[in-house]
Amino acid sequence: MFIYVVAVTLAAFIQIWTIYFLRGNFLKTFLFAVPLILIFQFLFLWSYSNAPKFITIWFLTTALTNSLAFLTGYFLWKEQTSVWNLVGIALIVLGVFFLRIK
Repeated sequence: MFIYVVAVTLAAFIQIWTIYFLRGNFLKTFLFAVPLILIFQFLFLWSYSNAPKFITIWFLTTALTNSLAFLTGYFLWKEQTSVWNLVGIALIVLGVFFLRIK
């Protein structure tokens, strides 16, 4: 399971970096972003198809991508944050805990 978590973590970072990269000039960077999109989609699909438990890796991928996107938005793009955003992150971590990833 560890290799699948590493793959989706890498894919999540590539996905967030691609979105950050495209924020500048969409038309100018589109051709450069297409291979990155293919890479992170391949990593996500590979993890989904090969993990022992699909629901665990799917939920973990969703939780990880959303949490990393929130943290990137807060620290990198200086977006506004409320208490409800932090409650959402806490609920995501609680949900991952309830999955009992071993």
